[in-house]
Amino acid sequence: MISAHLIAETNIDPIFLSSHAAKTCYTAEVPRMGETIDVEHRLFRTGHHTTLEHNYFTFNLEGLSISSVVFGLHLNAPFYNTDQRSGRFSKMYHSPDLAGIRSHLAALYPQEDITAAITFIAQGIDLYHKHILSLTQLAQEAIRQERPLASDKYIMQNAPKFAQEQLRMFLSQVMPTALDYTIDTSALCALWRAAWSPELRQVTDMMRDAVLEHHPELAYMFEASARQNRDWAPTMRFDAPRIQDQPTCRLLSYETAESTAPEAKDSVDILPFSPFAMADNIAYLQTQVEISCATMGQDQRHRTIKRSAPMMTGAFYLPPLLKKAGLAETAQAYMTTYTQLAQRLSPALMTTIAPYGVMVQYTKRADINALKHEQGKRLCLCAQEEIYEISRQLRAQVEKAGLPLAEMLAPPCYQTHKCAEGPRFCGRHLLPQKPTDSYFERRLV
Repeated sequence: MISAHLIAETNIDPIFLSSHAAKTCYTAEVPRMGETIDVEHRLFRTGHHTTLEHNYFTFNLEGLSISSVVFGLHLNAPFYNTDQRSGRFSKMYHSPDLAGIRSHLAALYPQEDITAAITFIAQGIDLYHKHILSLTQLAQEAIRQERPLASDKYIMQNAPKFAQEQLRMFLSQVMPTALDYTIDTSALCALWRAAWSPELRQVTDMMRDAVLEHHPELAYMFEASARQNRDWAPTMRFDAPRIQDQPTCRLLSYETAESTAPEAKDSVDILPFSPFAMADNIAYLQTQVEISCATMGQDQRHRTIKRSAPMMTGAFYLPPLLKKAGLAETAQAYMTTYTQLAQRLSPALMTTIAPYGVMVQYTKRADINALKHEQGKRLCLCAQEEIYEISRQLRAQVEKAGLPLAEMLAPPCYQTHKCAEGPRFCGRHLLPQKPTDSYFERRLV
């Protein structure tokens, strides 16, 4: 069951804060907090919404589907902050509540064949449990092969994690998750009005209700007549379901600038704040990626990067350990079943129950400062295998194009030969063992 609890908010009443912000613009003296204006008619309805953005609400959202995060809360709007429960600490791997999921889907999609959807979800769960032990053993072997400095403790702690990350391709994103989600007043209003799926409308209704319980004077922002009620789902090209054993990243276009930005000295990213780096705010790289839904969720963490709407391509991602375990035919059959379901179920429901392994394609446009930040995180071996792989491919293409960015697109250890992760050190060699070695190899885990 979904819940939305308001757990924190700006410590000034929204009407007071918006009034203070507006009066600051139009008075010679600092206004007194508590003096109000007609916020609804002078600010909200006239479009002066920056005054509404000083007030923030933080929600703990529990029980909504992962798909309503990836294809909902995190899909498009950059005006939020979020911290989401890792799948390793959810119940989806060990004791998923199929009866609860059935009830949830039946309430959201009363006209649909929910039994067919549940049967498919259960099939993925069975595949996960059938293979998790053997995948964990393969992960242990892969860590020893790729990370020779890794301790036994590191191997025992991380092998189950890596096995989960790759085997979850068979799990449906209908599984529930939880997150803390912070949003300002104006953005909450816009998200509520734009909500494009049954579950996203349910979640944003709960968020609205939690706010109005404390601030009923804001009800005018949530007029039913202003809400759009069209469902959106990704375009689905399912004419030829297939498996794909690597994601792809293709460099489409670029524009570089002469930056005088200082080198990063610590874990704080100062580039978006430094005037020396402003030339790189308008220089860009544009790429096209085809990745799993699992990695799309990882990719969305970089909110300063623009993305086009995702399209489901008909491919299913087969990570290295699944390929090594001989699960290609199993994955092909599983993806074929999913595409056959698409002939009977609505695109909205198909999106809700999509497995992590379904691949999506979209275009990304990143300014150079955002790109440096992204690649510094994603070329680290602590990043998940698939998102590392598309970053590795991008770096190789940047290098081939002769762009002066290749040396900047690297994890901290590439330059310093020291791990910035402390106890999370991956166990790799921090220097090439011989001149022909590459620092950016294709990984198993």
